[in-house]
Amino acid sequence: MTSAESRALSRMFRHFALREFHGHSTRYEYLSGVVADRPDLAEPLLAAPPDQRRAILYFAAVQYLLRTIARDHPLSAYLPVLGGSRGVDGELPAALTSFVSKHRDALTALCATRTTQTNEARRAALLRPGFGRAAALAGGRPLSLVELGTSAGLLLMSDRYACRYEHGARATTYGPAGGLALTCEVRGDRWPEPAAGPLPVAGRVGIDLAPIDAADTAATDWLRACVWPEQTDRLARLDAALAEVARARPAMLAGDMVETLPVALSTVDDDAVPCVFSSNAVTYLPDADRRRLVATLAEVGARRDLTVLFNEAAPFGAEMFIGRRPAEAGPRGVLAVGVLTLVAWRDGQATVEVLARTGPHGQWLEWTPRVYRYAPRL
Repeated sequence: MTSAESRALSRMFRHFALREFHGHSTRYEYLSGVVADRPDLAEPLLAAPPDQRRAILYFAAVQYLLRTIARDHPLSAYLPVLGGSRGVDGELPAALTSFVSKHRDALTALCATRTTQTNEARRAALLRPGFGRAAALAGGRPLSLVELGTSAGLLLMSDRYACRYEHGARATTYGPAGGLALTCEVRGDRWPEPAAGPLPVAGRVGIDLAPIDAADTAATDWLRACVWPEQTDRLARLDAALAEVARARPAMLAGDMVETLPVALSTVDDDAVPCVFSSNAVTYLPDADRRRLVATLAEVGARRDLTVLFNEAAPFGAEMFIGRRPAEAGPRGVLAVGVLTLVAWRDGQATVEVLARTGPHGQWLEWTPRVYRYAPRL
């Protein structure tokens, strides 16, 4: 490892400690500080492509090995998602050092071949009012859901979850009784009324470079490993959502999301309106691929009715279709707030609505529907 690589790893882990994990994961925040001071511990991460060298990938690889080949290692005792109850203490750095020393090759191999796939089911509560709006625009025709970056397909089941929205004394649940319960705080002074609308779904297909079979425990262990240590409730949601996907068995296509999209859309019946959607996935595309995606969607929309629903930070969603930063996104440079954007083509004409501001993991949404002029970045 060169001195430049060492400095880069140190900076990155310190950033994650202060900006990503602080307030969300005490253990990963602390361990990131440890690695920032000892970047040699993160050397396996250099096997990953430069744009994947993130602390979240490193810790997911660590946790995956603890779930599979290193279950008895002392580091497991610190992770509640693995049943551990030990808090942060002075022996934690030694536990990590011991683990990396013993499993460096396996850790390197995972960093070289995996990407983080967080797949938070609670994001379905952010998408549901968008799907409700899409269904209203469909004029009685069912939607055929096509997800970009689907991972295991948890968000393809949005209509089968019970989404509970809370604002002050008001609390309302939409969706089937007995479905996986997802709770979302409503901020601001407007209620996401479209969440109450009917959501007829005629088909489901997901696209991912490496789609995960929800019924394959070995495969889904990687998703579990991407859950942060203290998030035991999130792990429970993941397992419940995986069970729902395993029952539904949606179609899953392996491939680049832009190149594979026309194949997925070709499977949609003429009497349904395809609804292409994403949640925190387009952000991982390079700029050239995002422009190709916008062009592909425009070409399809010119030929048939189409709806697009993106829950992404503004540069990777709304700005791609209106050519500028929407007011709802806040100051430029702020990526922690998502923007729920709906683009609908009807008879070849496109309209754009920025529907809401959203929290990163489905914790909250602020309903702010506003129409923008369609001005795609091609």
